Amino acid sequence: YVDKLDYIVFNSNWNFEKFGYQFKIPEGKSIVIRNAIEKINFQEKPREKISLIYHTTPWRGLTLLLKVFKSLDLENIELNVCSSTIIYGKKFNDIYGKKYENIFNECKKTKNINYLGFVDNKKVIEVLKKTHIFAFPSIWPETSCIAAIESMAAGCEVVTTSLGALNETCSPFGKIINFEKKPEDLEIKYSEALVDSIKNFWSDKTQKKLKLQRETINSTYSWDVRSEEWENFFDEIRK
Repeated sequence: YVDKLDYIVFNSNWNFEKFGYQFKIPEGKSIVIRNAIEKINFQEKPREKISLIYHTTPWRGLTLLLKVFKSLDLENIELNVCSSTIIYGKKFNDIYGKKYENIFNECKKTKNINYLGFVDNKKVIEVLKKTHIFAFPSIWPETSCIAAIESMAAGCEVVTTSLGALNETCSPFGKIINFEKKPEDLEIKYSEALVDSIKNFWSDKTQKKLKLQRETINSTYSWDVRSEEWENFFDEIRK
């Protein structure tokens, strides 16, 4: 199959390295061009309470986050959950949707959690502008993670794990904890990191970091930059 291809474009160095190691793909056929997003205009965050968000599929860490959130039982903290299997279409939802009904129902009945289900990306962006922290205890080896990129561009602090390409994508801005295979160990580490982010969100240090973060992410991950990379790539391979 690889012999039939001219090039394979990877969305992170982690992705490229893993495929190269596993499938022995020739480096001459490989190139890394990262994901891209539309720039997100900054909006001042509300100060009345701290809002968390989980806006990706349920199997990437929602169960763990729910356990952490319930155990912390913090006052004046809300969690918006934008998660559903319908994002992959009706057929996928019909097959796998029931598997996650219990976790969604638990979200619906848990204090201070707003279960929003499937939310269109444009609406997610508007929610992110009012959100303080992207709470993502990832147990899934992300190849890049656009959810994290959009969160950072919107000025949210990202609290996540080192699994997959998340370290590459979120550094040096995200709060990244080392991934633990034992769920109970990961819960403890993640709880500590999340509480620290909540307590220190409005500190001068965090606010300066988030300002630099949103400016950097909007410039380096925007389609203004990425489209040029694609154009240069196409020009080069046409020679």
